[in-house]
Amino acid sequence: MSRRKKNNRVTPFAKLILFLLISTPILYFGISYATGQNGMENIKSVLGLHKKTDNESKSYVPENNISAEERDKIYQQIEEMKQQLREKNQTIKQLEQKISLLEGASTQ
Repeated sequence: MSRRKKNNRVTPFAKLILFLLISTPILYFGISYATGQNGMENIKSVLGLHKKTDNESKSYVPENNISAEERDKIYQQIEEMKQQLREKNQTIKQLEQKISLLEGASTQ
């Protein structure tokens, strides 16, 4: 009886799959690094594996380490800026009226 040799060859398709399995992650992380991104964080955010916290995130969390004098000074600055805005809006209205009067005078 003759023994048959087992032909354990890797097919070209299997070679392609192995190549893609190895090269794709390397290319992804390399391109992410080159563009200034964090590839691992991108993958985690897409898959939903990023850290989740129970705390609600707020866009502004006031800190109570400001003194009353500083707070009053800030409020005073805000009020001054509001007054300046009102004055500038009034000036704009006056100038718009002058423009409309000049346009009316030029059409006559």
